[in-house]
Amino acid sequence: MNAATGRIALLVIAGAGSQTAVAAPIQNLPVSQVGMLLLSCLLLLTAHGLNQLRRRAEQQHKSALQLLDHQEQRYRSLVENLHVVTWEMSFPSLRFTYVSPHATDLLGLPASDWLEPGFLARYLHPEDSARVHAQLRQQASCGQGQSFECRLLHQDGSTRWVRAVVNSISSEEYEALALQGLLIDIQEQKHTEQALRTSQHKFASVFHNCPDVIVLADAQDGRLLSVNHTFEDQFGIATAEALGKTATELRLWAEPDSGPRLLKRLNNQAESNLEVCFRRPDGDEFVGLLSSRSVSLEERDILVVIIRDISTLKLTQEQLRLSEQKFSRAFHASPDGLLITRAIDGMLLDVNDGFTRITGYSRAQALGHSTLSLQLWRDSADRKQMVETLRRDGRVRNMLSQITTASGDVRQVEISTEAISVDNQECMLSIARDVTERLAMESSLRQAATVFENTNEGVLITDSEAHVVAVNQAFGRITGYPAEKLLGQPLSVLASTTEDQQVIEQATTALAEHGQWQGETWNRRANGELYAAWINISQVLNVDGSLNHLVAVFSDITPLKQTQARLDHQAHHDPLTGLPNRTLFEARLRDALHTQQLDEHSGMGALLFIDLDRFKQINDSLGHPVGDSLLQSVSQRLCSVLRDIDTVARHGGDEFIVLLPKLHSDDDAAAIADKLLAVFRRPFLCAAHEFFVSASIGISLFPGDANDVNSLIKHADAAMYRAKNQGRNRYAFYTKDLTAAAQRRMEMENDMRRGLDRGEFILYYQPKQDLGSGRLNGLEALVRWQHPQRGLVEPDQFIPLAEETGLIVDLGRSILDSACAQVAAWRQAGLQLPPTAINVSGVQLVGTQLVGDLRRALSRHTIPANLVELEITEDFVMNQNRDAIRLLELFRDMGIKLAIDDFGTGYSSLAYLKALPLDTLKIDRSFVSGLPDNHHDAAISQTIIVLAHNLGMAVVAEGVETEEQRSLLRDQGCDSIQGYLVSPPLPADEFATRFLSQAPSHQPSQPV
Repeated sequence: MNAATGRIALLVIAGAGSQTAVAAPIQNLPVSQVGMLLLSCLLLLTAHGLNQLRRRAEQQHKSALQLLDHQEQRYRSLVENLHVVTWEMSFPSLRFTYVSPHATDLLGLPASDWLEPGFLARYLHPEDSARVHAQLRQQASCGQGQSFECRLLHQDGSTRWVRAVVNSISSEEYEALALQGLLIDIQEQKHTEQALRTSQHKFASVFHNCPDVIVLADAQDGRLLSVNHTFEDQFGIATAEALGKTATELRLWAEPDSGPRLLKRLNNQAESNLEVCFRRPDGDEFVGLLSSRSVSLEERDILVVIIRDISTLKLTQEQLRLSEQKFSRAFHASPDGLLITRAIDGMLLDVNDGFTRITGYSRAQALGHSTLSLQLWRDSADRKQMVETLRRDGRVRNMLSQITTASGDVRQVEISTEAISVDNQECMLSIARDVTERLAMESSLRQAATVFENTNEGVLITDSEAHVVAVNQAFGRITGYPAEKLLGQPLSVLASTTEDQQVIEQATTALAEHGQWQGETWNRRANGELYAAWINISQVLNVDGSLNHLVAVFSDITPLKQTQARLDHQAHHDPLTGLPNRTLFEARLRDALHTQQLDEHSGMGALLFIDLDRFKQINDSLGHPVGDSLLQSVSQRLCSVLRDIDTVARHGGDEFIVLLPKLHSDDDAAAIADKLLAVFRRPFLCAAHEFFVSASIGISLFPGDANDVNSLIKHADAAMYRAKNQGRNRYAFYTKDLTAAAQRRMEMENDMRRGLDRGEFILYYQPKQDLGSGRLNGLEALVRWQHPQRGLVEPDQFIPLAEETGLIVDLGRSILDSACAQVAAWRQAGLQLPPTAINVSGVQLVGTQLVGDLRRALSRHTIPANLVELEITEDFVMNQNRDAIRLLELFRDMGIKLAIDDFGTGYSSLAYLKALPLDTLKIDRSFVSGLPDNHHDAAISQTIIVLAHNLGMAVVAEGVETEEQRSLLRDQGCDSIQGYLVSPPLPADEFATRFLSQAPSHQPSQPV
């Protein structure tokens, strides 16, 4: 190192070193020390440079972090502002670890709820749950991204369709495998797709169900692109065979060369109602009315062709032409005067030759003039009378009137008139028959034979030798013997027609002694028919007192006798069944009691009181005509198994009463009762309805139980109620304790009437539990009777009596109003409610009174109809009629849910079941009680569940009391359960406390 360099280095070191360093003359330092100084300088420079690099790197790192944070904020803002939900969840727990803010908009739940365990299981639609879990597991195992659609449940109970895009991630920053992705709201897309499907279905339905043939054809070559079902029916050609071919190739034209010409015409202009002759493959031809329009479809010119078969119309037109031709010929060929006049003013529109012969006016003179202007009517009021009669009765028959001819003569005519329409004008077709000569002749004959011929009584005249010399028409009409066969015959030839020969002897004696006889006889007509006659025979004597002739006048009094017999029968027989009525029955019973008292050896007797089980339900649901037909069938079967000496009568309504005299023991009465019950084992077929009906029979014996009519009937009635209470379809003998039971029954009926007035009937509520979620999804209002003396009375103790007495209508109205009032109170308290089920009797479903009651209750308490569910019995479904179905459809249109109660206990028709607008089917508790051990009940419950689901109904099982029953029903696919396992029926306040104010897992949810 030279001296200059050493100096510079030293200066540099001194300038870069400590401020305390003292510059020494370089020439005073050794060379080795200079090197060390130079090395130190270099090290200091290096450290300084590194320090500068470190500060620059830290600045760059800080800038990079700021840029990354800015980009992360932009990315997060971008993701969170998208109208989708980004999410991340752990696997296999499927617990959300992150959701974007739009999650709140999607389901109405805050993001914090999404992060709770089990959120996905609670808010995933039950029908999609298994599929979604399987797809998430598949994603976790394969790692390939996928997307799928599913439904989530909004907090208000509605459904949200979403598309899920799923990816799986696994890295060091995650403790385990995780899933992440997007949830895209596709609800509007689903609605659009459904609307499109509906629109397509409507078009296809209109297209194929149109009664006219509809064809879509290529406008260029006429090849068929589409045809409807009517085309197949009309031409007998399958769609597959027709498509792609022209009508000419299918040989549809009756004129083979007309196809191309018609195609050119249809392309040039729209056609309407063009008559074209077509030929079917079997050679049959028909005339079609063709209309066509050209449209553009998918940039292709299409011809829309509609063809209507008018062969029948053409045939009708031809028949009309022939008919008019025949009418015209008959009109002008009739010997009677025929005239067509305008109703409003009597102007003559047409007349025939008969008219000109009678009136003297030619056709040219008559047409264009009215009957009044021609002064045809001698009395113009006759025309007014004819017009009024025509308007009142629709026709005029043989109206007698006088007309004035062209020459001024007056003629008598009989006029018959019909109303017709000519060119849309009200006109009259009149037939005028000249009866002038006939009336003159009739007048002469009437004057000559007024007495003899115009009497309704039969008249016979004999000579002094008792030979017939004259009979009138009434005689022949009554006896059936024509005059020509009797004239000249002795009177004795008629003696054989008299049933009682003693009458002839009495008449002969009376005539000989008194010259006159009258009396009643039964005779036979010529055809052998028996008739009653009242006869008066008198002698006509000569001046010298000798016999000149006999005159017999008689009247046919058979109708009077028949009327008397009919009135007597009506007075003592039931008009519907023809059985003896109560009056005749009680008379026969009194005779039997009297006979038994006079002759103790005549044996004992029995009185059987028969009442049809559940007849009122059949009568109310199917209507009175079906009920009447059933009563007639029952009466015939009862009579078929009784003895000739027995009497069966209709006591009233569906009650029959049987008198069994001359029995040996009470075993005989029991045996006959068994026979009567047996006739109900076969089904009854009434008005195309087949159903089974049973009966309950009460038996009282005489003289053991009573010796008077009223007591015997009352005792048998009481025994009948015992048979009903023991399960129906059986008989029971009267015992003394039944009198007290009947008294109690009457007291209960009176108490019920007072209880309705006093508001003693209250409602308890029993919950329904959803088997999938365990949540409350419904409740049923159950009536209880808070009796002031008996306490709380269960419904099975008073509902049957209410239905029998008709009190069920007032009771049902009270239940409906109370239930709606309670629902309104719960809603006002802020509680969310599922539908409340209310039981409805078949009696309430007759007519439209229940509709009015429902509307008033919903309006009075301001509650929506979808919070009410009506439960109807299976018996009503079995015996429904068209009016009842329309009533149920009206309820459905109001938004009210409908359920069938106690399913499986009757004989439901699947054809009727599928036609009814039902939402829910309830399995009867009798099938649930045997679960899970009874395999028959298990098979029945499974069958009912599958049936209901196939018909689109939800299923509720009643009477569930054990966990085993709930588990089996859940496995079988049952939707909901109801029973003591969930809760017994509770008062309203207790029910609200337990089920409407519980934790979220027990809050009510709206059904999806």
